[in-house]
Amino acid sequence: MLFFADDIPNLLESFSVLHINDSGDVLEKVSEVTATHVRLTEPVFSPLAAVISSIFRVKVTCNVLIYYQPHMPFLKLHVYLILHDPALQQSVHKEESSIGYEMIKKPRPDKYLRMQQGFTLKAAIETAKVQPKKLTLRYDSQDPNFYEVFIENPTRDFDLTLLCADSKKKEAKLHPVWTCEIRRDDHPKSGLVEAAASSGGATCLSSPDEEHFVDKHREELIQRVSNVGPILDRLLQKKVLLQETYDTISSLPTSVVKMREIFSCLRAGVACKDIFFSILQEKERFLITDLQK
Repeated sequence: MLFFADDIPNLLESFSVLHINDSGDVLEKVSEVTATHVRLTEPVFSPLAAVISSIFRVKVTCNVLIYYQPHMPFLKLHVYLILHDPALQQSVHKEESSIGYEMIKKPRPDKYLRMQQGFTLKAAIETAKVQPKKLTLRYDSQDPNFYEVFIENPTRDFDLTLLCADSKKKEAKLHPVWTCEIRRDDHPKSGLVEAAASSGGATCLSSPDEEHFVDKHREELIQRVSNVGPILDRLLQKKVLLQETYDTISSLPTSVVKMREIFSCLRAGVACKDIFFSILQEKERFLITDLQK
C-alpha cells in the first residue's frame, strides 16, 4: 500500500533516529519522511560510536567461497572470505562464472569472525603458493578481494586452513578458525588427470588394480628410448616436470641415465604416468606398439 506524508499529518512525529553522543543515547526528530528514507535537518553525531566500534569490533557470520579454473594441468583457486550476504555471494558467483571459473562448495566457518581482523590462508601441500599473505575482513559490496592459491602439480588431497592472530602484535600466534579438505573430485576438470584426458593421446590401458604400463615395461623403456629431449620438452610443457628438474635431467650424459631420472620423478601418482604414457605414444609410437603386443 502506498502513502504520502501529506496524507498522515502526524507522520513526522512517528519517526526518530537513535544514536549515541557523549551524553548517552539520543532520539533525534526527523524533518522529512519518504518511501525509502528519513532526513535530518541538522544532524549532530558523536564520534563515540565509531570509537566504540573500533575498540569492540563486531563479530559476524561469514562464507568462504572457493572457485577453480578448469581444463588446466595446474590447480588455481580463488578463495573469498565474505560476509554472509546472499546478494554479495551472487555477485561473486556471477563474476567468477563470467571468466570460466567453477565453484567448489564447502561448509562455511562455524564461528563468528571479527570485522577488520586480518586472516591468513594456508594450503597444506608443499608446492602451493598463496597470495596475498593476509586479507582484512571488511564489507566490500562491489569488488571483494580474494586469495589466489596456485598448485603446479595437484596430485593429492590437501587441507585449506584460515587462520587469524590472537592479537595485533607481530609475534602473535595464529590459530585456525576454519578448515576444509580439497579432494581430487572437488576439481575434476583440472590437474594432471584432466591434462592427460585432453592431451589428444590415449590414456593408459591398465585398470587401477593393475600394474601401470610404464611400470610394467620400465626397463625396456629405459634401454630402448634414445631420443629423450622431445619427451622432456613435453613433460615440462604438461607441468609434470619443474624447470629446475628439466634442466637437471637434460644435463645428464646418456639417454639411459635420463630415462631412469624421469622414472624417479613419476612417483607422484598415476596421473603423471598417464601423461608420460601419452607422450611416449606420440614420440615413440613404434616402440609402444611393439611393447603392447
